Parts: sequence; structure tokens; C-alpha cells
Amino acid sequence: MATRALSISRLYGHERDRLRAIARRILGDPVTAEDLVQQAFVNLLGRSTHADPPPVSQAYITAAVRHLTLNHLRNAKRRGEVALDDAALAAIPAPVASPEDTVIHRAELRRLLKAIEALPRRRRQVFVLSRLAGLSYIDIAERMGISRNTVISQIASAMVDLDRALG
Repeated sequence: MATRALSISRLYGHERDRLRAIARRILGDPVTAEDLVQQAFVNLLGRSTHADPPPVSQAYITAAVRHLTLNHLRNAKRRGEVALDDAALAAIPAPVASPEDTVIHRAELRRLLKAIEALPRRRRQVFVLSRLAGLSYIDIAERMGISRNTVISQIASAMVDLDRALG
């Protein structure tokens, strides 16, 4: 099982870009293409425990991605979904908040920032690096010289503290 998972991981590393290009050509959507490629590998890995698992091969995974992509297109047409390219998405006007909504959102933001400032220093640093700067737990741990589990614990504690403070 472990060797099979390693083989699947290697295949993913070697074939990901090529498979993503195939799915993107069919769909015209790079994000969905990436999702479907990942799903094909998840499916392959999930079938590893079956009595007769599928082969870990370029041909098999290529066919799996093509089938998932075509099924996605078929289902989207059935549901009446329309894929929009980047230009079409950019042309959709952004919703404009009313003056009342703006005042409410600013007040909530001030409350949140005040609650974050009230957190203990290390907890605040971990929370800000994770939630506002978007760093991974491992990156935060390395940057701060603490363990990944400490990062997780500090974030969980920060969330509890903020929940209490904001009610």
C-alpha cells in the first residue's frame, strides 16, 4: 500500500502539468481543470485498497482525467451552468455596499481589531501570521521557532478568545 501511494505521488508529480493542460483544453477553465486532475488522483489512491486496484500508469490516469472532465462538462450542461472566462468575470460589476452597511462593517472591523490587539503577544502573532498574512502552520513555526502543534494550539486559543470577545 505504501509503495503504491508513493508510485501515485510520483505519477502526480510527473503528469500533473500535462493532465491539467488536457483538462484545461477541454474545459477552458484552469481552476476546474486543476480540481479534476486532483480528483482523479484522489480516486486512484482511494481505489488502492480494493482487491483489484487499477494500474498506476500514465495511460490509466490520462483516461481517468478525460472521463472526469467530460463528465463534468456533461453535468454542467445538464444543470445549465455557464463557464465565464476572466474577461467576462471582470465585466460583472462589484456589488456596492450601502452607507449603512459600510458604517456597520467598519464598526465590526474596529471591534475585531481591538479583540485581536487584546490577545497575548505570541497568540496574536501566530493568529495574524496565519489568518491575515496567510502563512502555513509550518512557515509560522519555523519563523517563530515553535512547533507546528504549538501554532495550531495558539490559533485555536485565539479563535476561542476572539469568539468570547466578540460574542
